Amino acid sequence: MEEGFEVVLLSDGIHHLQLFVLEGTVLKGPVYLRYALSGFKHLETRILSLRRLVGLHQQGRFLPKLYPIETKAERWVLAARAHDAWRAGASQREIACALFGEKAVRDDWHDGSDYLRLRTRRLLRYATEMINGGYAGLLR
Repeated sequence: MEEGFEVVLLSDGIHHLQLFVLEGTVLKGPVYLRYALSGFKHLETRILSLRRLVGLHQQGRFLPKLYPIETKAERWVLAARAHDAWRAGASQREIACALFGEKAVRDDWHDGSDYLRLRTRRLLRYATEMINGGYAGLLR
C-alpha cells in the first residue's frame, strides 16, 4: 500500500500498465474497475492508458502499436552493456565483439574507417556521462 491506495503494475517485461486501486485491495480477490476522467489536462495520455488496458483485456497481451517506440532505447542498452563489460575488465575490442559480433569487429577494427572502435568509445563515453548525472535529462 502507498498513501492509502495500492499500485498494481502489469508488465510483459517491455510494456507496462500501472493501475491505482483506490478502494479495497487486490490481495483479497477481484476488484471493481472504474476509470475516472476529469478535465482536459493530460486527457490524451489518460485515454491512451485506457486503450492499452482495453487492448490487454481483449487480446490477452500488450499491443505494441499502442506503445511508441523509443528511438534511443537501443543506444541506452548498448551503452549500459558496454559500461558493465568495461567495469568487469573487458577491453574495447572485447566489448565491441560482444555488442556487434566477432566477424564485424574482425572486418572493421583495423580498416580505414575505425567505425566500430569509435562507436565503442562513444558508447563508453555516453555511459559515463549518464552515470555522472546526464540521466536527469532523460526525465524531462
